[in-house]
Amino acid sequence: MRLTRRRLLVTALAGAAALPQGASAKALWPGARYTAAQRDRAIRRGLRFIYRVARQPKTFSEYGDDLLWCFHSLAVTAADPWLKRTAHAMGRERARAWRRDNPRVPKDADADDVATLVSGCYSADSLGVRDPAMKPALAAAARKFSAIDFLRFDPATGSIPDNVPGACDDDTPKNSTSDQCGGAGTIMSPYELLTDALVTTYAGDHYGVRLGASLDEVTALVPRMRPYRVDERANAGFIDVTYAITHTVYVLNDYGRFRLRPEWLPDEYAYLRENLRRSIKDEDPETTGEFLDTLRAFGMTERDPLIQDGMAFVLARQHDDGSWGDREDNDAYTLYHSTWTAINGLMDYAWVGEGTSFPAALAAARGKPINRI
Repeated sequence: MRLTRRRLLVTALAGAAALPQGASAKALWPGARYTAAQRDRAIRRGLRFIYRVARQPKTFSEYGDDLLWCFHSLAVTAADPWLKRTAHAMGRERARAWRRDNPRVPKDADADDVATLVSGCYSADSLGVRDPAMKPALAAAARKFSAIDFLRFDPATGSIPDNVPGACDDDTPKNSTSDQCGGAGTIMSPYELLTDALVTTYAGDHYGVRLGASLDEVTALVPRMRPYRVDERANAGFIDVTYAITHTVYVLNDYGRFRLRPEWLPDEYAYLRENLRRSIKDEDPETTGEFLDTLRAFGMTERDPLIQDGMAFVLARQHDDGSWGDREDNDAYTLYHSTWTAINGLMDYAWVGEGTSFPAALAAARGKPINRI
């Protein structure tokens, strides 16, 4: 009997409890508190939680492009056949819904709208749900906007400003640091700006639509952010620096496809090794997950006590519903993203070797000359 796409997805979800034979009694490492089966079960529960969130209309309307990337990246990078197959099935189902909701580029689309559509189209295409008409339409729309429109700064200046306003709670941009949102204005740190610019240009370059700048133009600014220093008393600064570093790794290793050599990015590698335990001390499984998967990209494994401590902490912090993160936070993004990073920190990767999809971006991040053809 031929299974429908819906039946295939239901069958995959129903098989979540069927873990590999022999896995239940095998410890993750000698003396580990958790077994391989417990780790695999935690991952599967987490993925099912993300899918439930992705099927909520309001959440999917707001974060659909990011959720599609979550499913695609898990499907591409996971070594576990069940995780690959199920994430792909979930992603394709959601990608069809996203295409129905986003059939064209709105005439009044602003730069953020264009960037979101580029991200969603790239993810949907990668999941096999394509719309060839969208790329030329998005390319035309993107040409109307500048780097500042997309990134809030222009990488061509050679630096990242430290006076860019954040956004009000209603996503209305601030025009100054004065009281315009019922409270004191906030300024985005250069590390926040770098993180956002890395993600935006990565999606644009992969999809083939320039979003204000190229990825290598942004990674050329990474050397200027070194050395990395954080205030032991200020968690916000720690998170900003950490996410700029983890996302530098992500865009260079295609979010878990490639290994990177520590000598290629020695400052970033050293920072990650030296600060993983701080995220554990801060009771932060979301950030710990990002430490774990980026350190694994540099070749660290479960044989390393640092990775063992991080994985044990993440496994101990999963909620009964399969999620990770602060359940008192009303933003659905917090829970699904925390769960996503926890899965990334726990899972085994199907590495395709050492390298990068963007050699020029890696060279720029290393402070090397870029050879353009």
